[in-house]
Amino acid sequence: MGFSKDFVIGPEQVRAFADLVGDHNPVHLDAEFAKTTRYGGPICHGMLVASYISGCLVEAFGQGTIYVEQSIRFRRPVPVGSLIRVTLGDPEAGVKGQSLLSTVIELQQGEIWKKVLEGQATVIAGETHQA
Repeated sequence: MGFSKDFVIGPEQVRAFADLVGDHNPVHLDAEFAKTTRYGGPICHGMLVASYISGCLVEAFGQGTIYVEQSIRFRRPVPVGSLIRVTLGDPEAGVKGQSLLSTVIELQQGEIWKKVLEGQATVIAGETHQA
């Protein structure tokens, strides 16, 4: 089945996420402060980046899909304003009607895509999913 979708994470999304979860770390929101860090500029919240998996799961598995579990390994930061690609691997049958699949998020840097997150998701497919 495999699935992938691209997104740009701009400052508006970062600000909205910060306000939603109450994480106003200046490394995400203050360009002047972020320039003084090892990242050289503002970076996205790791969980904001990871949250893009959720919508992709619903798009791939149908309305009503339930996100049961997610393992995540963050590999590198994502600068604010970056293009990312969420890729879902082929699902494998799990217990109780669940499906297991790999989740990868990559960051475009020039012509190269670099892995920024990898993990595994467990879902219960929505009613509209055709196995």
